[in-house]
Amino acid sequence: MLTNDPLTGLPLIPATVLFKNVGNEPDKMPDGQVCKSKTQGNFYSLSTVMNPANAIKMDAAAAWYASHLSGFKKIQGYADGRSQIAFYNANGTLVILLTGQLGAQGENTDAFSVSYERSQPGLSVKTIAGLTQGKFVCN
Repeated sequence: MLTNDPLTGLPLIPATVLFKNVGNEPDKMPDGQVCKSKTQGNFYSLSTVMNPANAIKMDAAAAWYASHLSGFKKIQGYADGRSQIAFYNANGTLVILLTGQLGAQGENTDAFSVSYERSQPGLSVKTIAGLTQGKFVCN
């Protein structure tokens, strides 16, 4: 069982373990580009998808990350019917994007997935905010 994401070294929320005694290896996201930054990422489904009995609400997942990511800032958005919460480090090189199940804006839905992303050079706060709103904002 992984306790840290292999790409970023950041802690993994326990909800990435979908079933007892089953691994929680990430799905590698295709390398890409966000504005002028080269980006790599890992994607994890959360237990709400495969094992609803172990569901975690967005507020609880955000609180877990806030308590485990020292020095990271948080920004929230809403896109395509889903809550989005991003945690990012000071230089924008590491971003964790938490996505909720479909629901109304402001609803505390179950968490759906989380991605861990590394960008070089780092993303601006404006760009990270755009990611939580489903759009690219380059400056």
